[in-house]
Amino acid sequence: MLRKIVRRLIRIYYPSIHISHPERLPKEGATLYIANHSNSLIDPVIIGITANRPVRFLAKAPLFKTPVLGAVMKSIGMIPAYRGQDDKSSSSVRRNVESLNVAGENLAKGLPMGIFPEGKSHDMPHVEQVKTGAARIAQRAYELIEGNGPIWIVPLGLNFEDKARFRSRVWVSVAEPVDAAAWFAKHKGKEKQAMRELTHTLDERIKSVVVHLEDARWEPLLNDLEWLAPTYESEEKIAPVAQVQRRKNIADAINHFEAVDADRAEAITAKVAAHHEALGQAGIRISSPLLRYSGLALVGRQFLKTVRVMFGLPALVGTLVHLIPFLLVRVTAPRFQLPGKATVSFYRLIFGLPFYGGWYVGAWFLLNHYTGYETATMCVTVLPLLGVFSFHYWLNASEVVRSLREELKLIFDSERLARLREENRAIKKEIAALGEEFRAAFPDRFSD
Repeated sequence: MLRKIVRRLIRIYYPSIHISHPERLPKEGATLYIANHSNSLIDPVIIGITANRPVRFLAKAPLFKTPVLGAVMKSIGMIPAYRGQDDKSSSSVRRNVESLNVAGENLAKGLPMGIFPEGKSHDMPHVEQVKTGAARIAQRAYELIEGNGPIWIVPLGLNFEDKARFRSRVWVSVAEPVDAAAWFAKHKGKEKQAMRELTHTLDERIKSVVVHLEDARWEPLLNDLEWLAPTYESEEKIAPVAQVQRRKNIADAINHFEAVDADRAEAITAKVAAHHEALGQAGIRISSPLLRYSGLALVGRQFLKTVRVMFGLPALVGTLVHLIPFLLVRVTAPRFQLPGKATVSFYRLIFGLPFYGGWYVGAWFLLNHYTGYETATMCVTVLPLLGVFSFHYWLNASEVVRSLREELKLIFDSERLARLREENRAIKKEIAALGEEFRAAFPDRFSD
């Protein structure tokens, strides 16, 4: 029951969770799910939704000492992992081996297990070094079942459009599973070698389904390249999460050209960085409509956006109604969040539920006192929908305001705007040539 409740709550924050290759997910039997780890305690829930099974995870031991949360984690079968960075004592290694053995024993019983082999949650758009924990769990299960059935290790890529943002989209990509039982049987007598090679294989498969950059220097430019690179129809394209899939294609293209033509990749890097700086000095973003449209096309797009924000009264009402719980969440959650974005959505959800829930209950009692049961119930039912509408309204309104501000900055400097547009087109042309080469190198990824 607790799992069902938590999964429904996560779907409030992330209503669009799309899964690629769900046919690769075993419906029963010994299955170990492994994934990248970018969104703290939200990630295990996303995996549970994907697997549609009661997955038990290894989680860092300090979490089990947290009031309430620790008891909840134990109740759903999670296992403490004793990491060296959390516990400097000599016993941490022994205790961690014991935890891995417990996970292996559960796996041998056919219980679905989960582990994040990077060992920590982080914000970077790349996979950190994959550790041997998953291979050790699978090996322990193999020893116990003695070749009686497969042991599936399923690598998952958890890709968030914007993990900190409410109602952002999530793309879960399922890689080709590995039968660990067959793997260890093939390498019988060479267990250490088998474990190393299996860990390497799992590392490659996780990287194949996430937004992963081999060179961290490209990270600040990834967003720019999303606006500069051409758009191709991917074979795996899912419309609601196409933006995240496009981001992965760009990251893979960067890795490819870094490997086969590093000098050319470095030259493009320098041009994109210089263009970014020039745009910043002009006070416009690389995503600005000013760089893509002109004349009537630009005016028409701005008019349509402005029309969309003309319905401001309902959004204003929704904002005022939700202002107090919104401020409470924004003030309280940062006191507990760790640096970066990895825990933002978790704590906003943790504090948002009681604050907004209490606010709605209080609103119901107040309305019931003055208007009656039916009116109070109808109004409180509409309030969450009004809140969601207001959230999306202000996102669109802020975009319109930014666009208009950018236009006003350059409206009397046509020469500078023309120069920036020409520079933008030239860089896009070079990147398009690289895109065609990447498409030719990996034709199975794209459709005509």
